[in-house]
Amino acid sequence: MPLNSPRPVAHVSADRNLFQIRCEAEEGNRFGVQTDSIAVTLGQRVLRDGVLEMWDSVGVYAKQDPEGVLIVEVLVFNPEWDEPLRIACIRSRPEDKSSLTPLVCGLDHSAP
Repeated sequence: MPLNSPRPVAHVSADRNLFQIRCEAEEGNRFGVQTDSIAVTLGQRVLRDGVLEMWDSVGVYAKQDPEGVLIVEVLVFNPEWDEPLRIACIRSRPEDKSSLTPLVCGLDHSAP
């Protein structure tokens, strides 16, 4: 199944973890886990001041807030910026049976 598949990989019961991550890299390297929080950074090679270095350009952070809301934030980092830029905030309330919206997506760009 492609990584960008919109279908759930497995049905999640109430006693399982809050989040899931699946990664695939070249040459068949794969990683997947279910957990209660996630912090992932994606680095890429950049040339700064004539020197090649790895720069963490994207971060994905997932956690549960004190009210039980599950939050996934996507941040972009740039060596020329003073602080990261949040480009997405995705929320769900899986324990709220009255919620009519499975996911709320905020795409406003702001400092975290």
